[in-house]
Amino acid sequence: MAKNYGGVYNIHRWGDPYFAVNKSGHLCVRPHGRDTAPGQEIDVLSVIHQAAATTTTTDHHHDDKKKRKLQFPMILRFPDVLRHRLHSLHAAFATAIKHTGYRSVYQGVFPVKVNQNKAVVQDMVRFGHQHGYGLEAGSKPELLIAMSCLTRAKPGAYLVCNGYKDKDYVALALAARAMGLNAIIVLEMEEELDIVIEQSRRLGVEPAIGVRAKLLTRLPGHFGSTAGKHGKFGLLAERIYEVARKLKALNKLHWLKLLHFHVGSMIPSTDIVFKAASEAAEIYCALVNDCSAEGMTTLDCGGGLGVDYDGTRSGNSDMSVAYGLEEYASSIVQAVRLRCDDNGVPHPVLCTESGHAMASHHSMIILEALSASAIPEPRDEGETTEQLHAKIHELASKQQPRALLNLKGDAATGMSTISCARALDMKKHGIEMYKLGKKLPKSVMADATTIYNYHMNLSVFSLIPDFWGIQRLFPMMPVSRLHERPTRMATLVDLTCDSDGKIERFIGGAETLPLHPLDPVLGGYYVAVLLSGAYQEALSSKHNLFGGPSLVRVLGGDDGEFILDTVDLGPTTEELIGTMRYDVKEDISGVIEEWAREKQVWEMVGTLVENALNTMPYLADYQPPPTA
Repeated sequence: MAKNYGGVYNIHRWGDPYFAVNKSGHLCVRPHGRDTAPGQEIDVLSVIHQAAATTTTTDHHHDDKKKRKLQFPMILRFPDVLRHRLHSLHAAFATAIKHTGYRSVYQGVFPVKVNQNKAVVQDMVRFGHQHGYGLEAGSKPELLIAMSCLTRAKPGAYLVCNGYKDKDYVALALAARAMGLNAIIVLEMEEELDIVIEQSRRLGVEPAIGVRAKLLTRLPGHFGSTAGKHGKFGLLAERIYEVARKLKALNKLHWLKLLHFHVGSMIPSTDIVFKAASEAAEIYCALVNDCSAEGMTTLDCGGGLGVDYDGTRSGNSDMSVAYGLEEYASSIVQAVRLRCDDNGVPHPVLCTESGHAMASHHSMIILEALSASAIPEPRDEGETTEQLHAKIHELASKQQPRALLNLKGDAATGMSTISCARALDMKKHGIEMYKLGKKLPKSVMADATTIYNYHMNLSVFSLIPDFWGIQRLFPMMPVSRLHERPTRMATLVDLTCDSDGKIERFIGGAETLPLHPLDPVLGGYYVAVLLSGAYQEALSSKHNLFGGPSLVRVLGGDDGEFILDTVDLGPTTEELIGTMRYDVKEDISGVIEEWAREKQVWEMVGTLVENALNTMPYLADYQPPPTA
């Protein structure tokens, strides 16, 4: 039976139940989690090969259609995984509601900010239709996306409008409500209520209002920095009650429908989940009982459902959570049921804004290795392991005293001289061999721990911004050759002209990633960045104007078959330059053409400029030198 070195990368922990290593030694995707039938696994290397052979027609100038080959890096999306995550979340809440006797329902939303890509947002709405799954927007562009996508949602699906708001944002949210969408304007600041009242009067549309609570419950670590008493968003309990009193004085208390809270991303344990939900439920009950806000219907528990990036299930860092979907849902349902029952308040509809946990698993970034080079280790000049071996062998084989047999003098004197010389020689060589012998194991160890820079077709800033920005570590592993032991300790170096463009921290606190020696005979060598479907595209930058990757949407079938449902090429150099407010024709290509024609080299220069403008900025068909 072939060996499986997937365990080197801990795939059986963080990858469960969606990723595994198949019998060919390739990374594979189990699109239906534990319900994936034999033969339904998708071989990632096969997907890469098929995608890399794809060409697509681009209508770049509307009248100039061109064939472009798909370039690396690329993102592979597996929407079946997205569907499975979404259904698993709803199944977890349904089970908790049934087992605890909770007398309402769960109806969640997906935060558009987590991944604004058209296919992802539309998939979320389509896969969540039966559950009345909705969307959360935090800006006017996201609100427009949500308004268009939710026209295909089940009637009543929430459109939760978060974020700081001006009159245009509020008016747009009211327009969504006029369209029949279930838009709820969540107040982040008390003064936003005046804007809602003014715009409602102007447009003649009655709003539905929510209020964001600033809870005292806090998270440890990076993601708790915007929560708590001094947090960035929301109102303390007393100010929330003041909003209710103001609405009541205006005979508008029926507008108040929802209480929202968010204590931070990646909540590490269910103790904090339970505590936060309990605190919020107390405020909800006070609004109903003490402020007479009987029109309240919904408790929105915000985001925070975490992803176990390192597979430890410990909850001891920003990389891990000590629970799964079932425990998370049960903690919320139990906490809210207990508080509402104690206060005699009807159980509210439960909503969450789970983004990380829904989107992370369905997408992976595929990085192409271009070349690899050893990082020189400090050692004495001329004393590599091979050279040390040679010196020891030379000293052991020397027979220098034999030359002394030709010495003149009587036999006794000659023999005495030879014995003395041999003894001195042996002592000298022995000391040298001893010194060399002490150096040898250190040299062997140095060879074994040589670190290699793997040069990747990558921009850390454009593809994995969370690694650079908040030091988030993603599971990474080779796509193939996982039936071979990886023998090289590697760091990943990107293409940018920036010293931060390097990945030298990995899951588990490691400073290197085990990889295989590159072998052109075996074809391309690819490293996958897993659990990367949340935020990376939304946060990506244009450092060095490298831009985003190609996008490939993969649908699974039976017997290991798959379909490349959508293939989108990454932005061209021309498109990226255009984002920096250049008129590419006037400011770039036109200027170059004028100068090159004057120098009578436009025939050559023009072809190269055209090719550069109409391809991705990443390296294409790179061939490392033979000595690399």
